[in-house]
Amino acid sequence: MKPAAERRAQSVDAAFNRVLRAEQDARESVAACRQQADEIIARAEQDVRAIINRADRRMRNAHSIADRGIDRALAALRQPPSAASEALDEPTSEEIEALVTELARELTEPPR
Repeated sequence: MKPAAERRAQSVDAAFNRVLRAEQDARESVAACRQQADEIIARAEQDVRAIINRADRRMRNAHSIADRGIDRALAALRQPPSAASEALDEPTSEEIEALVTELARELTEPPR
């Protein structure tokens, strides 16, 4: 049988080794978590770039549509008045008010 002092020393060594192993396991777990976090962040950054690119593309398309509409309107304004346009009645104040109200609603309320 081993002396008590030797058994205690082996017990202390075993306990110390368990602590060291637990610390190593913890370090490995933290490193794995960091790796997962880096991957999540990289995917999120990629998603953000895709959203920004899509938004930029949509804004460019909207500007292009608006520019074409403005160009058409300016071209129409530069044309001499036709007989048909001279025959048009001026809008009534009620019609103007209804149009302004509708425009204000479109600009201030969420789409239906």
